[in-house]
Amino acid sequence: MNDPDFSEYEKLRAEQHEELCRAASSLMRVDLRLCRLRSCRRKRVCSGPMLPSPHQAWAVRAHEEIGLSGKACAKLPLCIANQHAWIFAPYKKLMTDLQQLTLDEPETDLIPACLKVAARRRLPRSALDFPAPSSDFKQETKG
Repeated sequence: MNDPDFSEYEKLRAEQHEELCRAASSLMRVDLRLCRLRSCRRKRVCSGPMLPSPHQAWAVRAHEEIGLSGKACAKLPLCIANQHAWIFAPYKKLMTDLQQLTLDEPETDLIPACLKVAARRRLPRSALDFPAPSSDFKQETKG
């Protein structure tokens, strides 16, 4: 019996993971002083390098358990990759919410939608007060 070729699946999964990470970083507003890259702050969109992160150890292990390499989900943006767990927790929650949104609304282009929502509201300047997607997030992204 032939083993399935996961290379295409892993490429797709890596692209989806990167889009999700960058959308979450952009929604959290990279100018909350988590990101030290000038280009990200100037563009107001996450555009820094993606680095392997210890925060993704469980996701990598889950991929390895099903026979994948685990590389598709191992990286996070530079600004969040090596942050403390108490900073990563709201980011992970935001990623989970955005992933659910993409399942509920598959036609939504995630990064532009997050930028649009982030631009419409003023966010707290404290790095501890990360915004969670509001209930009106879906309504704002449709307009």
